[in-house]
Amino acid sequence: TPDFERRTKKPNPYDSFYDLDFDAILIEQSIAKQYHILPSQQGDLSYADWAKLVSGLMNDTPLGKVVELRAETDKEILKNMTAEQRTARQKWFDFCNSPQKISVEDMQKQSEALEKMIAAMFG
Repeated sequence: TPDFERRTKKPNPYDSFYDLDFDAILIEQSIAKQYHILPSQQGDLSYADWAKLVSGLMNDTPLGKVVELRAETDKEILKNMTAEQRTARQKWFDFCNSPQKISVEDMQKQSEALEKMIAAMFG
């Protein structure tokens, strides 16, 4: 079969200020900081429990701090950001605006993984 590629829409940077894949390390670090669950233990959590932990992360976690930076709209604060803060913010907007290519094989793998996850949850 031909190697078709499909472009998927990245998140609108104003709809959500984090991405589960892009921010995976920040998410692991934040769960460890807030809930004292080491990254090596996080794989033992069910997806539903893990998702609840992620949605409850506070502003004082690594992810929370980055989300605040990405979400900032105050022109005075933006003007006074450090070069490092500007770079981190720009990487997010670049990520959101870049098309993502997914091969048919990768789509099939993701679909199979999702089916297994749903079967395990509701099995």
